[in-house]
Amino acid sequence: MSGGPEQEANTDEFPTRKLVGARLRQLREAVDGTRITARAAGRHIGASDSKMSRLENGFLPFRRDDLTALLTLYGVTDPYQQEALISVAMGERQPSWWDDQQVPLEATALWGLEQTASYIRTYQPIFVPPLLQTEEYAAEFYRITQHQPPASVIETSVKRLARRQRILTEHDSRFWAIIEEPVLWRPIANLKTHIEQLDVLIRACQDPRITIQVNRMTSGFVPECGPFSVFRFDDKPQMIAFHRQGKDVIIPRRSDEQHVVTFDRVAVAAARAHETPKILTEIRARIPTVVDF
Repeated sequence: MSGGPEQEANTDEFPTRKLVGARLRQLREAVDGTRITARAAGRHIGASDSKMSRLENGFLPFRRDDLTALLTLYGVTDPYQQEALISVAMGERQPSWWDDQQVPLEATALWGLEQTASYIRTYQPIFVPPLLQTEEYAAEFYRITQHQPPASVIETSVKRLARRQRILTEHDSRFWAIIEEPVLWRPIANLKTHIEQLDVLIRACQDPRITIQVNRMTSGFVPECGPFSVFRFDDKPQMIAFHRQGKDVIIPRRSDEQHVVTFDRVAVAAARAHETPKILTEIRARIPTVVDF
């Protein structure tokens, strides 16, 4: 795998190499079970101890096959998670804020799709879609789904979500969300948080780039699936992400047209988008009387 002349450089001149190298070291040291040493990782790709050290410190350029082998060794086998790092390392794209070492690689892959898509369609039967969550709702969302993480982790997650949400206000991307009605009644926090979340959804309906539909409890069609999103791009094929607890699974749209059909079917069965503000307002008015906080 490794071999041939390579140009060693000051990391100040190649900050991307430093970023990728630091990520590789982070992944190596985070392997569950037994810790993989730099020496063992180097042997895996036919590299000396010194060369492995220079790679992790960003002093040498990377080779695609070496990166693939190392990521697989570290347990990163998802091709889209691998590509999220490899595409930066090989200079195929410039690193962005979601490539930061502090962002989990599995999140980097999904957020990269989210932040570069021209059109996002999402179906949510459990929670309010993250891109539409308030800070308070998001904090409780992380608390529930991540099994009571430390307050510092929740705070960091909420700040990152706020950064992600800029895609709806600072770009020309379009966003279409279909939400199951029980989500809007479900009290995951206190009354104030619940009301404020509904207010944010009501205001979002006024944005021409955002479409929100509610699939009423009286609807004739409720999909037998979990939350998912479909991402459309101007310059590459569409992708689908299945939002499973603790892990997002990304696949090309061409390998799963069924979920695209499912989205279309529920869009037809759900209340029209122009009815959404009225539905949300009615729920907002009744929440204090029918939900026990």
